[in-house]
Amino acid sequence: MSQQLTAIDPDLAWDTGPGRTSRNLLAVSSEGDAALRRIAEQWLRSAPAADESWEYAAARQPAEGVLGNVIEIDGHRLRLGDVRFGLKLDSESECLDIDVHHPLFVEMPEDGPLRLSFLLLDWILGEDGVERWVRAIEITDNGETATATASDLTAAIDAMAAQSQADKWVLMEGMTHGGERVIVSARRPLRWIDYPLFDLHTEIRIPYDDKRDDGLPTVDSLDSLRGIEDDISAALGARGILVAHETAAGARLLHYYSDSEDQNGRDAIETAARVAGGATRHDPDPGWKHVRRFA
Repeated sequence: MSQQLTAIDPDLAWDTGPGRTSRNLLAVSSEGDAALRRIAEQWLRSAPAADESWEYAAARQPAEGVLGNVIEIDGHRLRLGDVRFGLKLDSESECLDIDVHHPLFVEMPEDGPLRLSFLLLDWILGEDGVERWVRAIEITDNGETATATASDLTAAIDAMAAQSQADKWVLMEGMTHGGERVIVSARRPLRWIDYPLFDLHTEIRIPYDDKRDDGLPTVDSLDSLRGIEDDISAALGARGILVAHETAAGARLLHYYSDSEDQNGRDAIETAARVAGGATRHDPDPGWKHVRRFA
């Protein structure tokens, strides 16, 4: 199996375990690498249909009962059930910052606790669950502040998932380097893992001449910009997604993501932007780093 996977990409990993509907699960993992995730997704889409024996996944899945295990790492035997967490919820961004504590972390080499924490969270939440809901992971020696159990952790994430709203947008404001106002509207939640094949960032610049003293568009210009945005999004359709736009100093920048291997999608967005008088720029961006500042 390792030889077969190395022939695809040597940085891919694999795991087997009990399946949810089949007896066994085979998971190919990108190890959190957004660029490799599309390869894992393509592998999954080429897999045979699940049967009684095997099912397949493009990421590590939660492992039931793992907290009852004892793991040996760097010469230390750790009861996984003794791990506790400090949970800091950011409801606006729909994510958690997590502090991880185990009584034996202080005896381990410097990088050991963090490596184990990432592995443990993969086992509890699944690889996609960590990417989707966890923003930062830190190690703490303070067992008085990290008191949440794994059940508390999954309950907090279940509560976030239940309250999550699709297609929610937030409005932000700032200043340009030239001292003019800039208005940003961004999708919430803003997560690449929800669209793992949309790895191409397209920025479209739409100029407007009719503007106010602060550089923002007048009411008529704003209506025109909204119409242009709707036309471009309609032309792209389900081939891509608009995740943010920023407006300042006589121009609106639209930020789209689509599949880099979908030439038809790229052509559609370029044609629609050109008709509207906009200029496009494409950049590979599997992890949506170009818009991370809006998240």
